[in-house]
Amino acid sequence: MAFAYVFGILKGMLLNPLTLHLPKTSLEAARLYKELEDSKVLAGGTFLLNSMKLLKTKGTKTARNILSLAKVEELKGVSLNGDTLTIKAMTKINDLLENPLPDGHLKILHAVCRNISTNPIRNMATIGGNLTCRYTWTEMGAVMIALDAKMHFLGADGKEEIILVEDFFKNAARSEKLFTHVTIKTHPVARTAYRRVKKTLHVDIPLLAVCVKTEITGKKWYNTKIGINNGVAFAQRDIALEGFLDQASSSPDLGKEALKHLTTAIYDVRSSEYKQHMFRVSLKSAIEEICHF
Repeated sequence: MAFAYVFGILKGMLLNPLTLHLPKTSLEAARLYKELEDSKVLAGGTFLLNSMKLLKTKGTKTARNILSLAKVEELKGVSLNGDTLTIKAMTKINDLLENPLPDGHLKILHAVCRNISTNPIRNMATIGGNLTCRYTWTEMGAVMIALDAKMHFLGADGKEEIILVEDFFKNAARSEKLFTHVTIKTHPVARTAYRRVKKTLHVDIPLLAVCVKTEITGKKWYNTKIGINNGVAFAQRDIALEGFLDQASSSPDLGKEALKHLTTAIYDVRSSEYKQHMFRVSLKSAIEEICHF
């Protein structure tokens, strides 16, 4: 179903003329996503609508077709099936925050959600929007990489494609298919720690964020994943630091020693001395938290 909305007839109106499409199933949405030209997907709208208003004020062209997922009920909700947590794309941030989640390392998702903007924004913003909006500073990327999450996409032909969140961001957060949900495996011995530093006192978006996930038997670390958000590139892993920690055991000095094994280019690119310092403080603190779990 599509409705023609004519905006911008009078000077000062907020949006340029566009057509709003309201599919009711994920397959219908996937087909429209492939077929429509000059289009954008509307999830919660907290990123897209503000972006379109800003582009209009600058006299820049905006999308003529908006594909809203608001009516696609099958894209909403959180569920646990065996050892797999599924978070659907149109799940609101507050809905995930209020979900009890399984005991263990996945509770870290609550900490991430709690740090996302304000309560009114969390009541609109969605998991799908946060992961696919292509803003490099958004919150979910680093933690989803650390949790080894997988993103599920639906093609116009009804076929599903599954890729690691890490690989999605390596591809500059682009896909020609419709994002439907993310899945995360539970691990009984996994531990996580998350640190986030906001940009300024008055702008509550992250300057940086780090998420450390590992599995521990006794004191030995293994299967370590570290997601990094440096705010100027898409979320990524620090593989060098992971390699060091996978040969390590919990100790009072592990956090300090780990700082000698960073992939410094991740943390120091387009970065002030303060930001570089806070990255190291954050990583050391997260590692120490896991050591003293």
